[in-house]
Amino acid sequence: MRIYTVFTPSLLKGIDAVPGAEAVKEGFSWPAFILSVFWALWHRLWLAALIFFAANTVLGVGLALAGADALSSSVASLGLAAIIGWTANDMRRAKLSAQGFAMRAPVIAATGETAILRYFEAGNRS
Repeated sequence: MRIYTVFTPSLLKGIDAVPGAEAVKEGFSWPAFILSVFWALWHRLWLAALIFFAANTVLGVGLALAGADALSSSVASLGLAAIIGWTANDMRRAKLSAQGFAMRAPVIAATGETAILRYFEAGNRS
């Protein structure tokens, strides 16, 4: 079981809360760790995708110009990937908040869809 944070669209925008609900997993994101740029594009985090690409490029070029060996380059790349993995879901939460979604409640569930269902089955309507 995992912990998810459930977000629903603001009712002030006139959007039905159920179809637009989102669940964001708490903690480390393995997909973002492994496929940072593609993960960001999948979640429509355009600026994050650009930043991830630029950071990976600058790190690679910087280490190559500095004459770093393969081990040092690998460790630095893994470090950057770890930072991205730990902050990725926080970026999703920030984006949803900026789009007018309201953070409703943490829910324990096996999947994001199950978390949304549990949230609404508990009698929450907004």
